[in-house]
Amino acid sequence: MLILAIETSTQQLGVAVADGDRLVSSYALLAENPHAVELPDAVTRVLKAARTTLGQVDAIAVDIGPGSFTGLRIGLAFVKALAFPMKKTVVGVPSLDVLAANLPFASRQVCPLLDAKQQNVYGALYRVDENSPRRQTDYLLAPVEELLSQIKEPTIFLGDGCARYREQIVARVGALASFAAPELWLPKAETLARLGVERLCCGQRDDPAGLVPMYLYPQDASINPRIRQTVAAGKPVAAS
Repeated sequence: MLILAIETSTQQLGVAVADGDRLVSSYALLAENPHAVELPDAVTRVLKAARTTLGQVDAIAVDIGPGSFTGLRIGLAFVKALAFPMKKTVVGVPSLDVLAANLPFASRQVCPLLDAKQQNVYGALYRVDENSPRRQTDYLLAPVEELLSQIKEPTIFLGDGCARYREQIVARVGALASFAAPELWLPKAETLARLGVERLCCGQRDDPAGLVPMYLYPQDASINPRIRQTVAAGKPVAAS
């Protein structure tokens, strides 16, 4: 199964091609330009490096968030533009799952954290089973202290939220906290490809027409200070 993975949930743009569980080619860029500028060339570059074409790709995996509002919209719009004319299979994968899967051999609980601005984080708790992350909580949008109140055992933290809240994490949970290497703090396209293949092999598919970003903010894509205490259950929300 040849899969194209497109990752735009953070400031790092990533594209990868995998053949089953074998990575064929990948490209990542911390881009100053909007993802819309860099993404078409990145896809062309990765397909060329893989010596394949979009027509030969069996499916497309895309990160559905939570994460950058603009990045998620760009990624999903681009994937839909590729998928509809060529009737490609599409599978959406949440960014927190992709982050947790950056630690396939973790023996401790894993907590990916993404900065959601306004003193909030996106996060969830995972255990790694047979090299794949198994989520133990809802996908959460909450103040970091609220998420940290759930930490009762040794936990590995990763994600760009660690950069902003590391001191707060250590102060709150102390020796229970350890941190993954910073190079693992952003979702990777090659990890997205691996999870995409796993989900496709389990029969999971998404209708491109109905696939929307997982924003977690209620009802729209705006950041409103009045919802700082929101904890969301992780259902994708279409922007109004």
